[in-house]
Formats: sequence, structure tokens, C-alpha cells
Amino acid sequence: MASDSVQEKVLDYTYCLRVPQLDDLTLAGPASSYLTCAGYSAYGRCVCEVSLPLPEGLQGNVVIFYALSRFYQNHRHFLKSKDELQLLGQVGPVSSNCYPFDYRNGSTIVPCGSFANALFNDSIQLLSNNQPIPLAKTGLAWSGEKALFKNPQGHALNESYANYVAPPAWTKNIWDLDPETAFNNGLENEDFIIWMRPSAFPNFRKIFRRLDQSVGPYSDGLPAGNYTFRIEYNYPVIGYGGRKFLVVSNASAFGGKNPFLGYAYIATGSCLVLLALVLFIVHVKWGIRYNQSCR
Repeated sequence: MASDSVQEKVLDYTYCLRVPQLDDLTLAGPASSYLTCAGYSAYGRCVCEVSLPLPEGLQGNVVIFYALSRFYQNHRHFLKSKDELQLLGQVGPVSSNCYPFDYRNGSTIVPCGSFANALFNDSIQLLSNNQPIPLAKTGLAWSGEKALFKNPQGHALNESYANYVAPPAWTKNIWDLDPETAFNNGLENEDFIIWMRPSAFPNFRKIFRRLDQSVGPYSDGLPAGNYTFRIEYNYPVIGYGGRKFLVVSNASAFGGKNPFLGYAYIATGSCLVLLALVLFIVHVKWGIRYNQSCR
């Protein structure tokens, strides 16, 4: 099965150990409470590092996912909490579906609603010998879903959204989500588009980055070695009992590692073949012949 040929590394970084920074705050209470970013991030910026040893390397198209557990994106109220017209670039009166994330300090929130407010916002780098590895952040979303997200036309984004505010949980303005790539901002930002694709189950993963294999050393994938993820820990999950993961995988022509679908297709196909065989036997043994029906 193609899924079995896919290699995958899963790293739980929910309680990753904090890397001290020059701008750290001095907090009251026992220091042990703030050793992890899970305990410290509510008070200030927190950076942690997670090791990724690859003794045999990772060949092929290397993809990085983030994964969340116990997050119900499929909840009915969460799913409907958005404004479809606003997502198409039509700024105007806000849909009542967005409440309570429709207005903030008297200004309209763009994008409004609980779904957009909960955008995953951890900043993640992959390092080798303390040097960043090139990762592609565009070309990840499906072309069909990109058509559902448009920026207003005719003005620069910061002008179009000058009288609007970002959701309260966001740490960046909507026109500054990707300072390095001009076309990857606003409602057309691919991280945002991928997040807005609802997941059917509470434990899910979403594509985050793809290894840029146009750079020489990584043309065949990740060579054997020791790598490190440096994470700016922003996204809270402890409050609802969730966990956060990073998944590094080399995708096959049929996608990532997902044996469930393969087994499900085989089981469904076998049941249908068995049912067809039973119906055929019933028809042969007890079915009404054409000449009998004419009598």
C-alpha cells in the first residue's frame, strides 16, 4: 500500500521547554511554573525548541503539518461563525453569524467570526546547525478553495482595511500576515485559507510548510542529520485540554500517511462484492424468469 511507504515523524510540543530570551518577564511564583511555554506564554512572548533527529534522512517531497487534538472545528456554531461575503472581499455590514466577534471597540472585525479568530498562529522555523532551512509557504492550498477568499480590489490592503480591525486573538494586522510575500496577505493568505477548511474530526492536522527543494542541498529531501524546530509559542491549547504536534512527512503520489482510508476502501469494496454475490445467488435460485412472468 502506498501509505505504508510514507515516513513520518510526530513531535508533541505542547509542553516544550522555554528557551530564555533577553526580553523575558520576571514573574511571581515558583520558577517551575514557567519552565514550559505552556505555563509562560500567557504572560509574554515564549520561544521553545524541539529536536528532530533524522539518522537516515527523509527523501522525497517533505511536508510539515501542525496537528491539534480535541479541537472541534466541526461544531455547528463554530462552522457558521463567519461572513461568506466578507471572505469574498465585500466589506460592508457584518453577518449576525459572526457575533460576538463582529465588532471590536466600535470597529468592524475583518475577518469576523469565531472560526477566523481561532487561527493557528504559532511561528515555526526548521533549523540545521542554527541556520534556517528554506520552506515554501505558498502553493499549499487547493485552487478550488482559493476562489472562496478574495481581497478588496482597487487599493493597497492597508488602505482597504484602514477602518477595520483584526480579530482579538490575532497578533498581526490582516495586511501584514506574510511580510516576505506581498501576494500572500489579507484574506488570500494561504495559512488562513487552510485554517478555514473545516476538519471533520476533533483530532486533525493541516499542512503548514513544504520543503523548498529548489535549493541544492535539499533537492532530494532532508539529508540525514539533527534538526531543530524553533517555535514562537502563541497558540493556547491547555485551557481546553488539547495538545499540539508537528508532523514531518514525505508525501507519496497519493498524499501523506493515512492507512485508514486504504483499509476503509478495501473493507467497503469487499462488502460490496460479497453483497453482489449474495444477490446474484438469490436471483439465480429464486428469481422470476421472463418466460414464467408471461404465463
